[in-house]
Amino acid sequence: MSSMRGKIFLDTNIFIYSIDSSSEQEEKRNIARELVSTHIREESGVISIQVVQEFFQVATRKIRAPISVEEALEFMSFMASLQIVTPDFDMVVAAVRMHQKYSLSFWDALILQAAKTAGCFQVLSEDLQDGFRLDELVVKNPFVS
Repeated sequence: MSSMRGKIFLDTNIFIYSIDSSSEQEEKRNIARELVSTHIREESGVISIQVVQEFFQVATRKIRAPISVEEALEFMSFMASLQIVTPDFDMVVAAVRMHQKYSLSFWDALILQAAKTAGCFQVLSEDLQDGFRLDELVVKNPFVS
């Protein structure tokens, strides 16, 4: 999973699986933890502020074993060692256009736009369509072989 070719955007589900302690998620947890540590170590990982926000919401409320607010804040500080894209007005407009053109949800389009803005060549996500291509950007589901 070397990122010799450039930057890789990590979607929220990668971080959720990395902290999900439920036994049925063990395989995904191991993959997710390896991805996060690799992209922090290689300084190749990118996230957006949306990923941080979604992480907090899901990690503290929507998984089988939610973590505490304090644990979430600690993990969010860990996530902040990655490059963080903060959308501006032009990125939001571009995401709206992408949403229209490709029939994506607005939030998925905003993730893709953040990855494009950061110059990523790949988005790792379980939620977006595996193999979806947007110019030079490709979506890959790391949990399928």
